[in-house]
Amino acid sequence: MTALSPFDEAVIDGVAAVIGETNTGFSGSDIASLLQRSGIPDPGEITKRHRVSQALHAEQTRTNAGNCLIALITAAMKLVRWSGNQLGFDGMRHDLNAVLAYAGLEVQADGRIHKRAVAQTHDQAVATSRRLRDELQRRQGHAEVFRYCTRELAADDCFEAVFEATKGLAERIRQMTGLDLDGHRLVDTALGLGGAGPMVAFNSLRTDTERNEQNGLSNIMKGVFSAFRNPSAHEPRVFWHVSEPDALDLLSTPRWCTGGSTKLW
Repeated sequence: MTALSPFDEAVIDGVAAVIGETNTGFSGSDIASLLQRSGIPDPGEITKRHRVSQALHAEQTRTNAGNCLIALITAAMKLVRWSGNQLGFDGMRHDLNAVLAYAGLEVQADGRIHKRAVAQTHDQAVATSRRLRDELQRRQGHAEVFRYCTRELAADDCFEAVFEATKGLAERIRQMTGLDLDGHRLVDTALGLGGAGPMVAFNSLRTDTERNEQNGLSNIMKGVFSAFRNPSAHEPRVFWHVSEPDALDLLSTPRWCTGGSTKLW
């Protein structure tokens, strides 16, 4: 795994306070298990909060990297660990995010960590705004986009919104054509001008301009898969950040590139 820059001591202490609080449901043996699973040496039987704090500080100093913090939070937030305790999970996630916001990180509803804008104020750290969804609505985003990633938009999850939307684009093309392909092969077969012509056309294809438009829009679709879906499918989200402007530009693309009679998206 790529080495992460060390985290501020206050962030480590804040995370330790959340995980080590007596009302989190983590016992002393749970803390020991989490440290072991995360590959972090255990300082031994002391107060849970200080046990976690000392372990993280020592490991970060030893490795000169912040990966240990990510590993511990990931282990603590595994969904199976919280089976039957949704309220406990939500509370832990909320408290962790209030601390991680200052490091530009956030635990999402699936327990995984990804980047976010670094909080500069307390209000930003605890904000639960719906900017992504609201801005896409303002841009008159296509109904199919909302269909495939409503939950991710509501959570302001740029990474997953982009991932789900691009998967939805491929599924929409398959539904319209009956093809069982994906990615560039799907686009070339469904929208390409070769052979018998496209299975899905954005215009009448009667003029060079219209054929060029068809080619251009096909290339845009392939570019969407290459630039957004493929990296998000293969890169851990903590290393691959999707900014809010980039996400909005991608999610708005289907609106203007399918303004003709063919309602692909």
